[in-house]
Amino acid sequence: MRQETPTLIGHVDSVKGGVITIRLRDEVPTFMMVDGRSYRMGQVGAFLRIPLGYTQLYAVCTLVGAAAAPLFGKMESPPGHRWLSATLFGESIGGVFERGVSQYPTIEDEVHLVSPQDMRVIYGSAKEERSITVGHIAAASGISGKLDLGRMVTRHAAVVGSTGSGKSNLLAVLLEAIATQGFPAARVLVIDPHGEYGSAVGQYGRVFRINPDNSKEELPLYVPYWALPFDELQAIALGPMQPGAETAVRDEVTARKKDAIKHLAVKPPLAAITADSPIPFSLKKLWFDLDDFERRTYKKDRETPCDKTRNGDPEKLEPNQYPPPSPASKEPYAHPRPRNIRKQLELMRSRIQDSRYSFLFQPGEDLLPNLDGVMKGDLHDLVRSWVGHDKPLTVLDVSGLPPEVLSTVVGTLIRIVYDMLFWALDLPISGRNQPLLVVLEEAHIFLPEGGDSAAHRTIAKIAKEGRKYGVGLCIVTQRPGEIESTALSQCGTMIALRLTNSADRTKVEGAMPDDLGALSGMLPALRTGEGIVLGEAMPIPSRIQFFKARKRPRGDDPEMPDAWRKERPDDNQYKAALNNWRHQTQITGKEESDA
Repeated sequence: MRQETPTLIGHVDSVKGGVITIRLRDEVPTFMMVDGRSYRMGQVGAFLRIPLGYTQLYAVCTLVGAAAAPLFGKMESPPGHRWLSATLFGESIGGVFERGVSQYPTIEDEVHLVSPQDMRVIYGSAKEERSITVGHIAAASGISGKLDLGRMVTRHAAVVGSTGSGKSNLLAVLLEAIATQGFPAARVLVIDPHGEYGSAVGQYGRVFRINPDNSKEELPLYVPYWALPFDELQAIALGPMQPGAETAVRDEVTARKKDAIKHLAVKPPLAAITADSPIPFSLKKLWFDLDDFERRTYKKDRETPCDKTRNGDPEKLEPNQYPPPSPASKEPYAHPRPRNIRKQLELMRSRIQDSRYSFLFQPGEDLLPNLDGVMKGDLHDLVRSWVGHDKPLTVLDVSGLPPEVLSTVVGTLIRIVYDMLFWALDLPISGRNQPLLVVLEEAHIFLPEGGDSAAHRTIAKIAKEGRKYGVGLCIVTQRPGEIESTALSQCGTMIALRLTNSADRTKVEGAMPDDLGALSGMLPALRTGEGIVLGEAMPIPSRIQFFKARKRPRGDDPEMPDAWRKERPDDNQYKAALNNWRHQTQITGKEESDA
């Protein structure tokens, strides 16, 4: 009689592709001890081992039942019959683990519990030099939760979780791990729409934001208007126009960009210049000339403009003045062929003068062209300040941007970086030689299902093509149900924290990179800070308890109820809050609140 090992729990009952049904032995208790370790039977997400000669197959439990599934080959199940359903995910030969299986089990093959030695075989396949440690495996104490950084970056990743599930903490842990675990040349660009992560990167990164706090070594965020494609610039500065007027303005912008290349150190061919080319030109001069064209009145021949009654100043956005047209059929005559864009020009003038748009229309001394299109710096200086410095992390805090242009501006700044690395080709700074990870927080804002914004187009392009050019994407969202399905399906790694919304779980289940949809049923029951990692970055689907970030993101939950046990703060601080609001920056000193 064959002696049974203590880890034996049952036998294979049926096989359907990678899904197997296991009949548990009658004498196996729900709680059992093996070699001094306790095991609970029938845990969803637990690992199982099926020995096939020198090969060990591994599966994850996805379903548990009793007397509901008939025994293989029999019409009825005996009373109390217990069974498990599991999905195969990998195998080991000679102690070396690999994803996928080369052979399948057959009826009556033994099924065993996974021992600590098996866990070391499985997780030992992760290469130390390619991995970052972000927590520990929930099902095996003492085994670190490591993510393959190379696969996570180049194959894209998604982090999903409901509010309060630990999503911000996880992202802070990921950033901290990249910065501190031996990757000094890393390049990570975080798009932060709520201003959460400036406090989390600390000494390992640079923070760019509207109205920066110099005491925290923050830097101003600029996105020069002349780097925007014409359609985006028109949407922000001019608004909708008739097709004829739009074509005329586009041609005018193209002509000014072609004229401006004479000021560039390296001059591109004229044939390559379009209205979308990132060539500097003066928007004030464009407004002044377009406005002058609309205001002109004409003499009797209707070809010669009347003399000006006052000379304007393009630098101050003061228009030329002409004698008003006569209501009768005599001089001065109105413009015979106006473009009828006076309303759009008023909007452009207003936007240029609006302090909320200074990051775009007043992009710093070095990136603001004079009236002739000449400036001190260039676009490479901007990209170098974002991703070319000596720190691994960069946070672009876009919380201060006007909501109506947020998606357009974010799409533009990502496109600027992506195009710069794309055209770097074989240079050392190219994405292929020094990959870049773009982390998109609150991705549902920029990647809504069926959207067509600048951000949507650029991010979707990176999701589809970025891998070839060394640009990785990490989508972070609390509403995966609203995310563009195509972009989500391109993510080779899925980190799913607690999700309670059924629509979100359905979307995540459909996009899971592993065929383990039944595990999505665990998502509502996950603890805070705990998540299921599936796909390229882990050797197997794993449940990980993530570390607590050393520096908390500002978006973490407030300290409750301790905050309510303290004394009430000085009510003069409301005056400081009003100053923050009016100045669009943070004023925290007591002297400001008492002023």
